[in-house]
Amino acid sequence: MVCGTPLDVELGVLARIPPVLGHPCRVLEELISPPRRLYVRVNTARISVDKYIALTGSLGVELWRDEEVPCAVWAPVEGPFEPRRYRGRVVADKRASESVLMGSDLYAPGVIMAGGFERGDKVSIYSPNGIHVGSGVAVMGPEEMVRSRRGLAVRVDEPVYRSVRVHDLPGHGEGLIYGQSVTSMYVGLLVEPRTGDIIVDLNAAPGGKVSHIAQRAMEGGEKPRIIAVDRRSKELLLRANLERLGLDSIVEVRSGDSRRITRWMPGLAGKASVVLVDPPCSNLGVRPKVYEEKRAKDIANYVMYQRGFLREAARLLRPGGLLIYSTCTLTASENQGNRAWAIEELGLEPADPSMPLERPVRAGRGELLFSPLQGTPGFYIALLRRPG
Repeated sequence: MVCGTPLDVELGVLARIPPVLGHPCRVLEELISPPRRLYVRVNTARISVDKYIALTGSLGVELWRDEEVPCAVWAPVEGPFEPRRYRGRVVADKRASESVLMGSDLYAPGVIMAGGFERGDKVSIYSPNGIHVGSGVAVMGPEEMVRSRRGLAVRVDEPVYRSVRVHDLPGHGEGLIYGQSVTSMYVGLLVEPRTGDIIVDLNAAPGGKVSHIAQRAMEGGEKPRIIAVDRRSKELLLRANLERLGLDSIVEVRSGDSRRITRWMPGLAGKASVVLVDPPCSNLGVRPKVYEEKRAKDIANYVMYQRGFLREAARLLRPGGLLIYSTCTLTASENQGNRAWAIEELGLEPADPSMPLERPVRAGRGELLFSPLQGTPGFYIALLRRPG
């Protein structure tokens, strides 16, 4: 435990949180609660923001436009509430617990333990470290919950925090919206897709950033070549999201290790106008958290892994091409450190955003930071350009 939170973060990691984000303890304290706004991105290739807000309003759901990101709308997050505690007890894994905390139902794959109830009883749901994340009605008996690998386990009706459920919003199934944090939407906002461009997303699944770029291209009548790459295990989810949004015809999906893409797609080397790199990271900016465990050696391993994607991205870029590097973490090693390495070792140069932006904190040229103290997740974006 550190800073009075359920986060187990080594002091060496804590010291790597840049002061520009705020005091490290205050930043970590914010991570245990969700942002005060729940965001979705309106798919403007299918419906305008005004029409979507009018549609939801006619059905009694009030959404608000974001002040800076044109296609972003949000609903308030209410809470914290204190769910009642029941005799029946279900323990959910970390990921499922964090979803239940926000009011999502609990599905069987997220159940670790269950007991003390029968189907139809009210039960309390706990995280692995004992935090009460919500209560609801058991749709399965305890043995079935633990054995099953699919299906609804608990219908949550007493969450700690409450907001709209993205999957229940009008038009979700028809691809009118996509659930995405506002910080992540800034990546797509910084890309100006044009006919003839080659745009490559090296870490594309589940598809938020690349689909944002694709919808902007369709909305503007532009026809770039957009390539979405990720591991084979993530390909089905990526394709399903693009198909639901109606963007599968203009995004070329490739599966494989994108750190070696120039070996299996050699024709792309030196041709890309824009390359996105949003690699696996320590996730220290993601919220809410029921717990987190991070060691200095974990950060060091992530840094080396992330540099493999950056190195390949530099090989893809044409002269003057733009690399957008982003993470959902807070450590300087994974963020500013990797940016400095890319400049020194890969010969890239800092680039300025294509538009004035008010929300992000600026740390240096071409660096955009989002602090949890701003009410958002923690997020980092670096813009780099290949000289020429």
